[in-house]
Amino acid sequence: MKKLIVAAFLILSASVASADATWCQLSFYSPGDLMLPWARSDVYGLRLDLPYGNNNGSLFGVDLGVVGVLSERMRGLQLTGFNCDDYASVDGVQLGVIANRDKDFRGVQISGIVNWNEDNSAGVQIGTVNYGGEFSGFQIGGISWMVGGFSGVSFDAMFTTRNNFTGWSLAGFNYGLKDVAGAQMGGINVAAETSKGLQLGFVNFAKHHEGVQLGLLNINSAGFLPCFPFVNFNFFNFSR
Repeated sequence: MKKLIVAAFLILSASVASADATWCQLSFYSPGDLMLPWARSDVYGLRLDLPYGNNNGSLFGVDLGVVGVLSERMRGLQLTGFNCDDYASVDGVQLGVIANRDKDFRGVQISGIVNWNEDNSAGVQIGTVNYGGEFSGFQIGGISWMVGGFSGVSFDAMFTTRNNFTGWSLAGFNYGLKDVAGAQMGGINVAAETSKGLQLGFVNFAKHHEGVQLGLLNINSAGFLPCFPFVNFNFFNFSR
């Protein structure tokens, strides 16, 4: 029966696939990368990774399986244990039981453990660990670490660090490496360079903060006092 299914798939695929594209691709195993049809085909439709698919082309449609790998573009839905699109740009919905890894991403990205985007990403991101370049949108995680800038809303159970931050962040520990604009709310809030807006937490630290700090200990070299309990503020523009 299995041989008949494979044979039927081969005949049907051969009848609709060109040298560069196919409507459906079936990946049987790794190592070996037995791809039906060929691994360099662009897929417009469905790819099944059973259990592993490694495609050098693009996928426009649905990707289902255990481990899915793409090299170029993904537009649609990916639902696997591990989505590994290191060099691919992804637009759509990505659901990874273990992890999602992309070059850049736009859409909805959910993983059980890690979301990792090398460059820019935008949309909704939910994972135990969120790591990447720049992000704009809505983010939920245990730990979020953005090498680039962040704009949007973020909820993190433990820790978040950003380069430039614009928006609202709620976390046990908030760390802004450069410019922070908006609201930092958590146990400890740190703005290493300049910040503007609100810091609300047990301990608030800012090198130069324009706005209000509310907490047990508020440290701000630009405040009415450099260090003051409960409340500290500065409403004057400053220059570095």
